[in-house]
Amino acid sequence: MPSSTDLYKRWFAETRKHPFAHAGDRIGAAVSGGPDSVLMLDFLARMASDVGFEFAIVHFNHHLRAAESDEDETFVRALAERYGVPFFRGEARVAEEARKRHRNLEATAREFRYRFFLGLIRQGKLDKVATAHTLDDQAETVLLHILRGTGTRGMGGIHVSLQDKIIRPFLNLTRAEIEEEILRRSLNFRVDSTNLDTRFRRNKVRRELLPIIEKYYNPEIKRLLSELAARAREDENYLDLQARERAGAWRLREDGREKISRSALRNMPAALARRVLRQILSEVGGGLAGFTHRHIEALYRFALESQSGKTLQFPRGLVARTDFDWLIVARGNTGESGRQFLYNVAIPGAISVQEIGRSVNFKIVGAEEADRGYNDTEWPKLDPLKLPAHLVFRNWRQGDRYCPLGFQKSVKLKELFRRHRISLVERALWPVLDSEKGIVCARSLPAAAWAARNKESSKLLVVNETRMA
Repeated sequence: MPSSTDLYKRWFAETRKHPFAHAGDRIGAAVSGGPDSVLMLDFLARMASDVGFEFAIVHFNHHLRAAESDEDETFVRALAERYGVPFFRGEARVAEEARKRHRNLEATAREFRYRFFLGLIRQGKLDKVATAHTLDDQAETVLLHILRGTGTRGMGGIHVSLQDKIIRPFLNLTRAEIEEEILRRSLNFRVDSTNLDTRFRRNKVRRELLPIIEKYYNPEIKRLLSELAARAREDENYLDLQARERAGAWRLREDGREKISRSALRNMPAALARRVLRQILSEVGGGLAGFTHRHIEALYRFALESQSGKTLQFPRGLVARTDFDWLIVARGNTGESGRQFLYNVAIPGAISVQEIGRSVNFKIVGAEEADRGYNDTEWPKLDPLKLPAHLVFRNWRQGDRYCPLGFQKSVKLKELFRRHRISLVERALWPVLDSEKGIVCARSLPAAAWAARNKESSKLLVVNETRMA
């Protein structure tokens, strides 16, 4: 084993190849009190004087071990006093929160801990927080992911940096090296009794499975798993970039929801298409927490195979919907059925419809003028003499039906929407001109037979929309 000085020098030299800290940075050392975090704190203190950054100590009390948890906090607070640096602490009753949410204890603890770390950064108290994850932690994580079922993303394990805010400077050191160094330096530390409890899957892998593999199959398994993680992360970074570039022309973001052409997805290699869908879930859902490869696969099959109008529920309140050639992913309902509008119409006259951001003008003109100057309107031309005195301009409603010009009987607007390929998202606020006699017309659809112009119509009602400023 290298000497104490040599271990620090080796670690320092390796970290400077890809620096995580620079002069003037404010680094928070996340210290639990265990040997890994205590040695990381010591190395960061030495590194701070070499590089010129400031550091503080960060501790989160999970209240998982009664008095032991409070003793850990007291121990870490004393370390901050000894090093003469600021001390930031956070806490949560993690076991209670996990029960309330019916969630895994370890995942809940991690969520609260990282929320605290990132909160310190958002508040401007720190620039980054360093955690003491080791090469052993990396190997355990990769093996756990493989046992659970994962793709190459899961094999990437623990990343060296999380958005350049959470950093892991000890991923190149083994737990054995750290414990040896702790003993040489006679550094005091705390022992977490829950790390011995093999009821937790990670502890079972650490204390039972990995030792068996090391003894009977490959003594280098931990380092090999760590190297596998590094290669998987490189592959994932490249493929994610390729997926983003390949899908760029086909992805649309509207009001917090994402749309992508299903034809484009079908024409992509499956490896890229799945990554595109993962990116969409992450961006609409604000991260991938709660999503697994099974969710990605379900969305992939759904996008390729489902008929238009189908929906699929996902964690975190996300809903996917197929809409002709579009796949739409949004929070909650992908439509806008909660918004309604209804305006009384005077002819001639104009209304401003805030719900669709349009000004709508109703003008009576001569037939020749209408044919000559109003060919770009999306609305059919009407005979004003056939219309009742009272008209309303409203959005489409379920069950709306009328008999359009050229039809023998009434038909639902929903069926006309389908024939004219009007998307599900657009339908909820699709404008309709209605009357006491029945529906007169709707945007982009034929006029009702009774209200349509004919050869004898000398005057015409022209409906024209313009976008509101």
